[in-house]
Amino acid sequence: MKKACRLLKSADFKAVLDQRHCLGKNESVSVFYAPNTLKHARIGISVSTKVGNAVVRGRVRRQLRAQINLCEVLSHAIDVVIIAHSGYLNRSFEENTKILNNMFTRFSNLNKGEKA
Repeated sequence: MKKACRLLKSADFKAVLDQRHCLGKNESVSVFYAPNTLKHARIGISVSTKVGNAVVRGRVRRQLRAQINLCEVLSHAIDVVIIAHSGYLNRSFEENTKILNNMFTRFSNLNKGEKA
């Protein structure tokens, strides 16, 4: 992901989490979003120390970035915060990709006026 497509400041994370718009929660990830004024998405990834040590958390972040690139979310004008939970490690890369893809598909349906 390009640097322009990332949430970097804690104030940006807080702004998204304060709006409390949730795309979905499960034992792997929680996804929150807020509209932005840009023409592209900005994504922030948070991995708790409960998930594992620094090596494991880095691997989870790399996998999440790869999964985001597989999903078509970067074209929307939203800010997204993805919080990884300890259950993320219990699933395969493909299963976690399907979970994220379903959540982002739900967002596309919300934009079209359909109910999730």
